[in-house]
Amino acid sequence: ACIITTDIDKERRYALRLEQLFTLCVRLFFSFNMASQHIVFSFAGQGFPPVEAARDLYRVSSTFRQAITDVQETINGLSHDGSIPGQAHVPLTDYFEEDEIRPPYAASFDRPLSATQHSLPPSATLVIVSAQYALGKLLQSWGVSPQSVMAYSLGEIAAGTFTGSYTLPAMVKLLARREGLLEDRSLFPNKGGLALVFTDGDSIKQVLAKEGLLGTVDIAGFSSPGATCVAGDASQLDVALEKLSDTDVDFKRVRLDIGMHSGHVQALADHVRSSPDIFPERDSKDCKVLPGIDHWSSLGIQLPTGSPLNANHYATVLRRPLRYRDCVQKIFQKHMSEQREQDLVFVDMGMGPGQLYKLIMAALEHTAEWQRGQVRAMASIDPVDAGDARNTLGWAKAQLKDNLSKAHVLLQKSSTSPGMTDPHYAHKHNKKVAARASNPVTKWKCMAGTAEKFADAQTCWFEGVNRLLLQLTSYDPNRT
Repeated sequence: ACIITTDIDKERRYALRLEQLFTLCVRLFFSFNMASQHIVFSFAGQGFPPVEAARDLYRVSSTFRQAITDVQETINGLSHDGSIPGQAHVPLTDYFEEDEIRPPYAASFDRPLSATQHSLPPSATLVIVSAQYALGKLLQSWGVSPQSVMAYSLGEIAAGTFTGSYTLPAMVKLLARREGLLEDRSLFPNKGGLALVFTDGDSIKQVLAKEGLLGTVDIAGFSSPGATCVAGDASQLDVALEKLSDTDVDFKRVRLDIGMHSGHVQALADHVRSSPDIFPERDSKDCKVLPGIDHWSSLGIQLPTGSPLNANHYATVLRRPLRYRDCVQKIFQKHMSEQREQDLVFVDMGMGPGQLYKLIMAALEHTAEWQRGQVRAMASIDPVDAGDARNTLGWAKAQLKDNLSKAHVLLQKSSTSPGMTDPHYAHKHNKKVAARASNPVTKWKCMAGTAEKFADAQTCWFEGVNRLLLQLTSYDPNRT
């Protein structure tokens, strides 16, 4: 018998060797830099499902692909033994191989329940969490590991896997139970809704109180100094937004049928607290905060070591308003008091249009450390920034490399001003702060990334290695 080796086989082997070579270079680079950096993985919640970025990484990164495969195999095993309901959606591994992008489904009042479907794409919940899980594994394979994790709502589940609080089976079970609860119409007799209001929380609370809407419409999240989430019963939310339309306050209605973190989910939170089967005993005994990596909750607090991540905690996260801004500021304050000699770098794990790193920027851009570049926030992958490059295989991985090379750079002393930090950082951040200051309503939306190139030796070295790799690895099917 003979084995026929195709060009595709050669290309895949060659791509694997290229990834191994790049991983070695990244590990070497970060071995010089990680000791002086405090890395924070910030996990995104329900919002933009990172289908484009995840699909590209799945196709070009063996590490990312293996992590997704691990999630799907865990789903298969738990479905087979009855630990979770049988999955009606196509497997994640097949979904990311599809030629055309199908948006994942979300729990909705206007569609049949997922249990009645047989060819559905995966749920948005599953795509969001599994993609961030796989991205974290990819970054760790490159030597980029967090000292702290933080989360925005749903992101708490992904964050818990990187602290060791959740095993992969526990993560999958929790996602399955969450999805089932969101499709239980008995817990949501009426449609809910959510809106982003571009003002501070105190101002919007005054409007709600004046109109007698507090309780049916609540503040669901304190996103940034100039943006507040409100949620609740859809009809009451419409009344509140109509009142706001008569003011100079801008707002944006979000297409969701469930008013998370408001009174609209009170019945859901009560059900979770009173249902011990939400967290089976064989899993819940290990679901607690472990020492090693600081675990910051979207409740705006650092979770103490040993505190249980049980049904009571999960119900609290569902019902309480998100305090992401407080979380960012507290991480910054703790860092400055305990690790001032290190740079603080927030990595947005969401792979969407950069929502979290913009919120981080809005919370910290007034600080001197941000303006000097000692504190930074970066998008992992942003498809909007990629533009037409998304038509090229490997665009997401290339953008991730580029963003890392820009954000993870030690500050250098200026040769002309020995007492000052790298002027490129100061110039970049001061320029962006000044540009946003004239438009406070939209400042949180601005990009924290930059197109400027840094002139310090480490960045030049890293970009030089990238160019060399591209020259050396132009694919030739005649090469093995």
